[in-house]
Amino acid sequence: MQHLRKLFPLAAILLCLALASPACADAPPGQTLKNKKHKTAEPRKSAPSKSSPTKSALSRTKTRKGKAASVRPRHKKNQKIKKIAANTERDIWLKRARESEVLLSGTASWYGGKDHGGATASGIAYDMYTFTAAHRTLPIGTIVKVTEQRNGRNVMVCITDRGPYIRGRIIDLSYAAAKRIDLTTRGVGKVDVEVVGDENGAPLNADKAWYVRYSAQQGEKENVGPFRAFADAAAMHEALLQAHPEAEVIMDNAGR
Repeated sequence: MQHLRKLFPLAAILLCLALASPACADAPPGQTLKNKKHKTAEPRKSAPSKSSPTKSALSRTKTRKGKAASVRPRHKKNQKIKKIAANTERDIWLKRARESEVLLSGTASWYGGKDHGGATASGIAYDMYTFTAAHRTLPIGTIVKVTEQRNGRNVMVCITDRGPYIRGRIIDLSYAAAKRIDLTTRGVGKVDVEVVGDENGAPLNADKAWYVRYSAQQGEKENVGPFRAFADAAAMHEALLQAHPEAEVIMDNAGR
């Protein structure tokens, strides 16, 4: 009886081992059943994410910059071509001006009224009471002498604008310049145009200079000058006009 009591615990242990052995057979070596049931899930591989708006914007910006960079050299090239063309055109009219006194002959007109105070190609507001003119191709700042063919009167003007755009006309004078050569009543007239100063207002002939001529008390002609820049002579001319309406800018020998 005592031997049977000793066998009961041993039989219980063997029974437990027999029940546990099939479950343990499926598990990998060294892994418990508990571990198998609660196996940690592996992290899921994330799918390739689409580019964020910020990255897309940066990408587009880089593309634009790349395009801009490819355009800039072409823009610079165009500017260089325009500069070469302008210099060539300048050389042509300078050569023609030095070879011949009269550069152009044709019909002149004048403009004012509603154009007074408007913008010009030079960037300066148009003043119809100053001695200026418009020409289609001469460089801005060029000084020309305009002579009316019928009465022989002439006036010095500075090119500050572009025009005229009516076929057959070669120059558009300001009201003040047109009045000086008696062109305001007729509106148009035949003139000779002579280039006498470059785009900086300096005389083409180095031996010449600008003067302002006016009538003194006894009718004698007085000259104020010389001036190397036309702008300086024009300023003096404007200052004398109120007291001497007949005052005019002329060109004479620099040594006078």
